[in-house]
Amino acid sequence: MKNLLLSFIIQVLLVGNILAQALPIAIDGRFDDWPASLANYEDKIGDGADIDLLSFSVSNDSSYLFIKFEMANELLLNSNNELFLEIDTDNDSTTGININGIGADLEWNFAKMYGKYYAANGFDTVRQSNISLLGLPTVSSNVYELAIRRNIKPVGKNSLFKNNNIKICFVDKKLNGDFMPDLGEKYSYSFDSSPVPLYKVVDLEKQNAQFIRVMTYNTLWGGIVDTLRQNAFKRIIIAVNPDIITFNECWKVKSSEVKNLLNKWLPLNDNKSWNCIKVDSANITCSKFHVKQTWRINKKFRMTASLINLPEIYKQDILAINCHFVCCQNNERRQAEADAFINFIIDLKTKGGVIDLPYGTPFFMSGDLNLVTYSQQLKTLLTGNIIDTETFGEPQKPDWNDKDLLDVISLHTDQRMAYTWRDSKLPFCPGRLDYTICSQVNMTVEKAFTLETNSMSNERLRKYGLFKTDTHVASDHLPKVTDFSIPVFKK
Repeated sequence: MKNLLLSFIIQVLLVGNILAQALPIAIDGRFDDWPASLANYEDKIGDGADIDLLSFSVSNDSSYLFIKFEMANELLLNSNNELFLEIDTDNDSTTGININGIGADLEWNFAKMYGKYYAANGFDTVRQSNISLLGLPTVSSNVYELAIRRNIKPVGKNSLFKNNNIKICFVDKKLNGDFMPDLGEKYSYSFDSSPVPLYKVVDLEKQNAQFIRVMTYNTLWGGIVDTLRQNAFKRIIIAVNPDIITFNECWKVKSSEVKNLLNKWLPLNDNKSWNCIKVDSANITCSKFHVKQTWRINKKFRMTASLINLPEIYKQDILAINCHFVCCQNNERRQAEADAFINFIIDLKTKGGVIDLPYGTPFFMSGDLNLVTYSQQLKTLLTGNIIDTETFGEPQKPDWNDKDLLDVISLHTDQRMAYTWRDSKLPFCPGRLDYTICSQVNMTVEKAFTLETNSMSNERLRKYGLFKTDTHVASDHLPKVTDFSIPVFKK
């Protein structure tokens, strides 16, 4: 009886003061690193208005506070909602704004992409860069994961987190909107000082010389020929040493200009030259190997396919599809671009039409896809779910074996982050805009990484001949690199 009573008392004491758990969370839009045993809160089902909040989980490492939350329905986080995150960062209900019994020192408005940071003399408006806010996925979802830097000073004065204990609340401020925790309940979290496993940094070298290395890079208005940024591009490209490159935003750049630069930076053996082609208005595809044939997938869109003749040791050639989808709120056209891609893949798999390739020819598409709104566009690219069937034909699984394609999500070389674009001057959180999507027949991803020089140690920068600022100087996009293993003939 005494043991039962003691157990009951312990459980009561733990309510509202959830035990912390430090974890090596990666902000990549996947959630397999959030175990079920994590500190979490389960909300009532069906008690919301437009947004029915279901649950959230919390963790931390030495640098970040991590929060994952789930809703009943898919939501585009930075648009058309009244969802707020409230954090009592000093665990004092008498400071900040009073909401659901806590004193929120930080109130973040997801749709408006700004927050209010409360201090003794009122509040300051803060943006994502002020609190180092990260969040993925970039497309609409019913689950999101967030990170906020722990040592950040939002307005350059006081630290955001003044206490090891904090309280967290989500609020839908629409009429009759949901609260999580429910009204009258509080959720407390204590930062866990337990060390998490160190991130195993990714070396830039290929593990096998026979792997085919692909790099995709949005050059930001032709930055590769901009004399103020060109040296940063040079150092990055030399350090990565790709075999195939899909460049975007080369609006006023000639393919011959890029070919001349690559021949200087990465000269090939036997006086051979890089092959660089530009068929649409802004994409340049470059290859160390001969380009057999090219196709303009759709004259309305920036989408070019190139059949690349791999050396004789490889059993098949490889098809590289260089894409730069339209940006921002132009959802109808971006969905059409995704539909057009699948239509082209279905064509190459079937006899007749524009293109015919032997079964199992490895293929990939890469580039800045600007997937910043509805997840359907990504679902179409991966699953073949064409929306405009009248124009682009019936849906069909796109891989050779009639299965989904692979979305290659690549973490940074030196930190557990997967964003490929960032601009601290804009309100948008860093996002995953640049993609590599590939067949899984006759090709295997052996290594994938995103290069962000700002997070690299000085030792590693020196090793690869890079500067801390290189990726920031070169472009607002980061280079994304994938090593593919392609079947070869045995000696």
